[in-house]
Amino acid sequence: MSVQLAIQPLSPRPGDKIQSSNGTINVRVQVTLSCGLPTCAGGRWDPRRFRVKASLYYFGKKDSDAGLSYSGDANEFSGFVNVRASGPCSLLVEAIDPETGAAGRTRVDFQVLTD
Repeated sequence: MSVQLAIQPLSPRPGDKIQSSNGTINVRVQVTLSCGLPTCAGGRWDPRRFRVKASLYYFGKKDSDAGLSYSGDANEFSGFVNVRASGPCSLLVEAIDPETGAAGRTRVDFQVLTD
């Protein structure tokens, strides 16, 4: 059985109403092993080699993608995703460790508010 990655959204969270800034929203997630072990820079589960991607969907149709980068804080990845309109949307976040094959994904439903 392969190890899985668990992705916990920090921002946005399910049900949030997020105000965009200059056509983007800030996305932050925590990525850990599904067994609860943290990732550790320089260790067996080094988050610096993880590939983490966020995809924004409006009404089930993909609108934009963005890579999330390791922030340097324990297990945390962040980045900015482009948004084009106010309304309900979903964010699909996927992570993979290419060295071990460990992977995970999560979906967050929330609402974007634009100026």
